[in-house]
Amino acid sequence: MKNVKLFALFALTLSTLHSCKEKPSLQVNEIDYLNKSEQLIESVPVDIEMPLVVYSVLSCDTFNILLAQDPKGFIFVYSQDWKLLDVFCHQGRARNEFLERPSLRSKQVFKSPEGHILLPLQDVDCIKVLDVNQSLAAHRAIISRTRDFTLFDDSKGTLNGQEVKIRRSRKYLFLDNDIYNTLEYADGISIAEIEILSEYKVRHDTTLLETPLPLKQILNTVGTQPSTKYLREFYRHPSRNLIIEPFFVMDYILFYDLDHDKIFAIHQNGSPSFNDDLEQKPVYDSEGNIMYYDEERGCFGDALVTDSYFMVFYFGGEYSMGDENKEWPRCELLFFDWDGNFIKSVKLDTYIDATSFNPQTKILYGIPTSESDQDEVLLSYDLSSVIDW
Repeated sequence: MKNVKLFALFALTLSTLHSCKEKPSLQVNEIDYLNKSEQLIESVPVDIEMPLVVYSVLSCDTFNILLAQDPKGFIFVYSQDWKLLDVFCHQGRARNEFLERPSLRSKQVFKSPEGHILLPLQDVDCIKVLDVNQSLAAHRAIISRTRDFTLFDDSKGTLNGQEVKIRRSRKYLFLDNDIYNTLEYADGISIAEIEILSEYKVRHDTTLLETPLPLKQILNTVGTQPSTKYLREFYRHPSRNLIIEPFFVMDYILFYDLDHDKIFAIHQNGSPSFNDDLEQKPVYDSEGNIMYYDEERGCFGDALVTDSYFMVFYFGGEYSMGDENKEWPRCELLFFDWDGNFIKSVKLDTYIDATSFNPQTKILYGIPTSESDQDEVLLSYDLSSVIDW
């Protein structure tokens, strides 16, 4: 009887600890960064002959790199002053070729102990690490490491009584600059009666590990959310397992410090958050007709990271909302430190995509998005007058 009581007490204690662990509070810092931009930064075209189709821009140390869809190859490597050095990676089945155009997840770039620039590139069913320095020396693509890995997460569901296969897009980040250690995020989807919510997991090689406590806290605090309502993206600190997750339709950025088991969030004071219905404010034209709702314009876009701060494109302020171009509005660029403090913000003169930033030269690059069929142009923004801290 005594043993039974002790067992019951032990079980109750475990249950209590589990309950406390599963229902933590999330520290949310309410700050004010809305409509603080005063300075306008104007773009300057880069004097360069662009590849056929450019879909990603990188600026790494002394190299500028374009990921492109071009008969010459997929990877165009330039000097810091945009002189073409070489073109690598063609379509094919060889180790240093790609079945489809490669992608670079969240612009993560590694450095080898020798200081080489390493690009972990996603092919259809694997990740290949391109050593840029060795490739330039050899005048051919040198792949240093590979890992079997697909862009999709397959699961099963039931629709009208029939079992169906559901394929979800898998987003991921590399932890510890290791392609075999990934933080993975599968998008939530909803198809008819099938609803699968977003989920996080960590994978080391082929073994699934227990989700880190910070991510458990996030999921149990705010709950899993359908990606259609709470779209977001991951970005990692260049050298630490410190991750930010800006939201597209909320003034909300989550911070996960996986190295120190710490989580927090920043939020624009007074704007909608979790458990709130997103406010839809109509914006009218001169004749009183509704042109759009501000929810459709979004809040945070792409983010770019450095060791001491990160910047994120923002579309929720008066500058973007007042743009006559409703499809591709001008944006602001907001700067934060890694503790979640707002530093400053500036206005950009046009909408840009495929963005990149070099913290050494303080030059921002991007490609303007428009509906015209004109040849692509690469724009640069000199932020040296802005970044004075």
